[in-house]
Amino acid sequence: MCGIFAYLNYHVPRTRREILETLIKGLQRLEYRGYDSAGVGVDGGNDKDWEANACKIQLIKKKGKVKALDEEVHKQQDMDLDIEFDVHLGIAHTRWATHGEPNPVNSHPQRSDKNNGPL
Repeated sequence: MCGIFAYLNYHVPRTRREILETLIKGLQRLEYRGYDSAGVGVDGGNDKDWEANACKIQLIKKKGKVKALDEEVHKQQDMDLDIEFDVHLGIAHTRWATHGEPNPVNSHPQRSDKNNGPL
C-alpha cells in the first residue's frame, strides 16, 4: 500500500520551499497509507526557465516516517529553496514495504532510467 500526492501549478508563482511544504503536508495526511519510507520528486533546476528545470528532476527519499523526509529535505545544500517557479510539478509518495526492505533505494518515487522522469 502507498500514498501518492501531486502538486502542479501553471502560472501561479511559488517558491521551491512552498512547493516542498505543500508536498510534505499532503504526505502527512496520507501517512497512514505507508510509513516505512517516503520521498518527493520536484523540478530540480535552479533556473527561471521551467522547461530547463523540468529536465532536471530532484528526488529526495528517506527511510522512516514523513517527518524524517521533511528533515532530509531541509538538509539539501544543492537546492535553492527560495527560487520562484511560475510553472512546476511535484510528486510525493509514501511506501508501506510489502516487497523489499525499507531503504532509500526502494523508496519512492522511482526513476525508470537516467533519461526518464519519476514514476
